[in-house]
Amino acid sequence: KATKATKATKASYLISEFQPNPTGLLQDSQKIELSGPPNTAFEGCIWSVEADGLATEEGAAAAATSFGMVNRINSVWGTFDANGLLAVTIPELENPSFTLFLSQSCPTGNVNINDNTAALLAAVQTIYDSIGVPDSVADANNLPLIRTTLDNPPGTDLGYIGGQPKLVFRDSSSGALYQVDDQGSASPSSVFDAHGTQMAVAEFDPDPRQTSFGVINPTRFSAMADIVGDPHIHTLDGGHYTLLREGSFLVWHFGLPQPHVDWQIFAHYAGRQSFTKGLLLVDTSGSEPSSMEITSERCEWQTQSNSKKWSSEVPEVLLSGPSSRMQLVGNKNRNRIELFIADEKVATLKVLCRQGRHIDMKLYMTNQKWRPFVSGELKGQKGQKHMRSSNSSMLQLATREDQEFEVKKAWAELGGSPHAQQYLQDFDGHGQNAGFSQVCDAQAQADAKALCQKHLGTAADSSYFEECVYDVCSGAGEVAAEMAAEMLKF
Repeated sequence: KATKATKATKASYLISEFQPNPTGLLQDSQKIELSGPPNTAFEGCIWSVEADGLATEEGAAAAATSFGMVNRINSVWGTFDANGLLAVTIPELENPSFTLFLSQSCPTGNVNINDNTAALLAAVQTIYDSIGVPDSVADANNLPLIRTTLDNPPGTDLGYIGGQPKLVFRDSSSGALYQVDDQGSASPSSVFDAHGTQMAVAEFDPDPRQTSFGVINPTRFSAMADIVGDPHIHTLDGGHYTLLREGSFLVWHFGLPQPHVDWQIFAHYAGRQSFTKGLLLVDTSGSEPSSMEITSERCEWQTQSNSKKWSSEVPEVLLSGPSSRMQLVGNKNRNRIELFIADEKVATLKVLCRQGRHIDMKLYMTNQKWRPFVSGELKGQKGQKHMRSSNSSMLQLATREDQEFEVKKAWAELGGSPHAQQYLQDFDGHGQNAGFSQVCDAQAQADAKALCQKHLGTAADSSYFEECVYDVCSGAGEVAAEMAAEMLKF
């Protein structure tokens, strides 16, 4: 099981890709890819700490002194490109097990981390990132000892995958770590997550089994995306961010040329916290479009089909094109809409609405084959560098403005009802939140954290927890925590 340090770092420099043991004979050098702020200069240090040789291992007596030794110390420098990537060349790393470090400065020499830990930490100044790589189960258990000795720096200890990984890389959208095993010529390599759980190669784009130094890394396509709270958007490519604008946005678009299917989901974010106040589904697959909408005014679905009047009498099945249909299942406040092409389900939209408050939503897609036909906010932006919010010393939420997905047409022009358009317009122009740091002092943040812990429980280490704290502290109250918890279980 991978272990992850909790200490935050002010910088955004990360180890993006490297080969723990490059394939083939001993190499004179190897590349390591770093990520950081685009178009900025960088100077730092890459070094490793030996994880082999604890006396608890069989036959380790002669090697006992190697555990904890600092080696492969290399000063590195360069300029991050427009994608925030910098590939540096260093002498080849010693084979795993080890923990690889990226820091502000270099250690003074090949010392043992247990001899004078304070002096070592003072020499390297800030540790930006670290990745522990095991080549045995025993070493996987030993890696956390290195981390705790060095005061728990930012980073991750990888889980054991049955051998040395030949490649370690970060997802270009989510930042999650993945490792590729080394099967040689016996069979194709497999991909594992940081914990050591095998993943499907087909879920990545492009093929993750090849190195990609200097270009954007592969990303994994998730089956689920959602929009919760203020609004916090979790995308199908594993990314997540907080939207900083209000207005109407294209959340999801599915366009299939043959048979012709065209679905769009729009959301309207408005009010002091810019929560989701309205959702609109439009099916233009046929000659006469069909629409379904819901707002937080009454939390009741309205439908329009074949250019007829809007109705609250929602049919179980809403047809538009000859091959597409939308099917509503559920009760007033919690329901789902299933989208079909013929008899094959493509996606399920789950909606949680609290009257007079806001709407949360979750989208599931059934098959990877539909990915090329998806666009909109929920698809995600591969390789997009999210901005970082400085609103709080405790919370560092990625943020975007999504101008490319904003739609300037009025709600009714998109296919919504005039009544919903007026309701949504009443929220517009109230401006953004007065400022997280102004609203939430240390005590208020502590209170919000306790409230979110109460409702989210086991999700307390996830981005959903930070987002919950942000919403509660920004004035959304306990209902935001209740809805976030309910949405995670929905």
